[in-house]
Formats: sequence, C-alpha cells, structure tokens
Amino acid sequence: MRTTIAAIAVTASAAAAGTVSPFTETFDVGASNWKTGASTDPAWDASGFVSYQVDVNSAGPFGLTLFRGQDGFDSSGDAFVGNYLSSGINRVSFDIRHDAGQALTFALRVASSNNFPGFAVIAPVAVESGVWTTLSFDLDFNNPFYFPEGAPGPDFFAGVMTQVGNLQISVDRPDGLDTPLVATFDMDNFAVTPSPAGLGLLGAAGLAAARRRRG
Repeated sequence: MRTTIAAIAVTASAAAAGTVSPFTETFDVGASNWKTGASTDPAWDASGFVSYQVDVNSAGPFGLTLFRGQDGFDSSGDAFVGNYLSSGINRVSFDIRHDAGQALTFALRVASSNNFPGFAVIAPVAVESGVWTTLSFDLDFNNPFYFPEGAPGPDFFAGVMTQVGNLQISVDRPDGLDTPLVATFDMDNFAVTPSPAGLGLLGAAGLAAARRRRG
C-alpha cells in the first residue's frame, strides 16, 4: 500500500510567456532522457520506473542528488520546461521507493535551465524503507519547507518560477551516519500539476485518468 505525503500548499500567480501543461512522466517506455545525480543514465525497469543505486553517506551539506529532469538533457521532451506561474503549475509530485533499511528525507530542487537561480522544497516527513510513497511539493515562497538560493521574498521566487528548466530529486544523509549506506532508489510518476484548488479548472478527471497507479 502507498502512503501520500503533502508538503503544504498555496498558489502563486504572475504573467509571462512559456506555457507548461500538466504532465506526468510514467517511464513506461524508457528513462525518457532523465539522468542520475551523476548525470549518467538511470536503470530502467520494464514495469515502468527508473532506479539509481548510490551510497547515501556520500551526500553533501545540501543532500545527494538522485534524479535529474533537465532542459539540457531534453528530459521528457522538455514537457516540464517553461513558465509555471503563467501556466498555473504550482505542484510537483513523484512516487519514490528505497531499500536503505531506515527512513530517509527527500527534497525537490527547482531551477532555471542554467541551473541557477533555484530553490529547494523539503518533504516534511521521512519516507520509510521498502514502500512506494507519493511525495507532493507545493511551490510557494510562503511554504515553511521552501529554501531559496537567494533573496527570500516573492521576487526571487517568481524569477525562478517563470523560467523553470531543471527539476532534481535529492535525499539527505541520516543524522549520525558515518559509514557507507548503499541503497537503491526507484522513482515513477513524476508530475507537474496545479494544486488541488485549481485542478477543476484544468480537468481533474482527465489528469487522474492519465496517471498510472501501482498496486
């Protein structure tokens, strides 16, 4: 059974160019040009997900990048690239599983195609080992789990959200870990959508039908 963790919500709005439609990458036919944190090709499982095995103890002060969906790699045909504010996109979610044998904390980094400026949103609850878990990250500068790589106000946030090009998933090293902890991380159903308040305007039923669920 899968648990669902939400990372808090509010909507942002602004105007600019570059439309992004709600989209889910299901990895049904391959890795779709996604990369690992080492910029290598992830393993792909024919049942429809990508995997990466890495030592969690190698995480730096800002965590360990696991998966990259980036403009420069043409990940998912650049379906995630563009202006999130004018498009009403303010939520990113994905399904994650790991076999580290202990709970781990994950984060999402959102950045421009040049990889800066950017910001991170941290999942407020750790993910247990051995179970698929859906993490949802609401993109809002008032989110207490939002950490900008620049000024904390709305202008910096809007500057990133109007030119999103890179989306990265990372994991934190557990407190006190000082020996190798090699784990496999599986990821599926990476999606960009409006938050629930705006789903009705964009056809929630159609989005739900497009998202493949795992038992």
